[in-house]
Amino acid sequence: MSDEALLQLLQHASDDRQPVLLILDEHDAVLPPPQHPDSRALSNRFDICTSARRQGWPCSFSDFWLNAELLAGCRRALYRVSKEKRVVEHVLQGLWLLLPVNGELHLAGYKGEGIKTFARRAAAAWDCEVTLERGDGNLHLYSFTKLSERAEPLQSGDYHGLQTIGEWQGCAVYSKPGVFAWDRFDAGSVFLLGYLPKLLQRGNPGQQRALDLGCGSGLLALALVQAGFREVIATDNNAAAIRACEFNLQQLAQDQQALVVADDCGASLRGSFDLILCNPPFHQGFEVEQTMTDRFLEASLRVLKAGGVALFVVNSFIPIERKAAAWFGKVEKVADNKLYKLVLLSH
Repeated sequence: MSDEALLQLLQHASDDRQPVLLILDEHDAVLPPPQHPDSRALSNRFDICTSARRQGWPCSFSDFWLNAELLAGCRRALYRVSKEKRVVEHVLQGLWLLLPVNGELHLAGYKGEGIKTFARRAAAAWDCEVTLERGDGNLHLYSFTKLSERAEPLQSGDYHGLQTIGEWQGCAVYSKPGVFAWDRFDAGSVFLLGYLPKLLQRGNPGQQRALDLGCGSGLLALALVQAGFREVIATDNNAAAIRACEFNLQQLAQDQQALVVADDCGASLRGSFDLILCNPPFHQGFEVEQTMTDRFLEASLRVLKAGGVALFVVNSFIPIERKAAAWFGKVEKVADNKLYKLVLLSH
């Protein structure tokens, strides 16, 4: 489903007279082609970035590393606000500092997402002219014109800095803003890891390939490396997660091969795996999106080796058993703590 706020932002603020920089996060849409040939986009989501490129937008993929080169020649930036407050603060502050005087920043979002609060804080922090372009119903569009270089900081702390969130089997684990549950261990992943020793009794990890599908900060991938798998692959759609997972695996992956790959629900994975661990997200932007679970199941079926197993952890209300039965010959719920359940899948 196309995000209406993003579409309205593009309709209102795109310009055929000058290039624009479009910032894309988790919100998807069928984008109109850029009106100016030098317009460009930046996204921290691999799927959104790929989609934008297919629709004619030159799009960079990064954890919102904002720099002068990215904005070169652009006096107008467009941003449909993200789900996470720390991400919004980082993007707003970075764009404002890079925009030239008389440059414009256009924002879109809904009241329930905090758009009015972000706009109010920005107006107080910047030397700007601010206009509410649209405020009917929940959808709000704002434009800010930069009057001088004066700007107070919107965020506290270092968005790009990796921070210790805990320790797993003697190894510190790091994460950062922009990753799901970035300041703690995800309870579902911890629940899954409690079952992992029993699962490892099925074979010899030293001769096997393992996959962490939707790795986040990489806690499950880290545990797979610690277990001694011959090769560990971790994938995620989020650039912040890719960076955190790479850092965590580099601490341990010396003799073993460990690789972190940006991917859209495992769509580009090749080869086969003896073991797949997956703690799939079930949100897309601000909405519950259970079809994402379907896509992780489909990818697991495609790359799971004959005789291999996939272990999913999901919230108890996700009907993964019914979904998985359409693809897998064996579907077994092996644990349930009323908040999360573990479901074992095999051909």
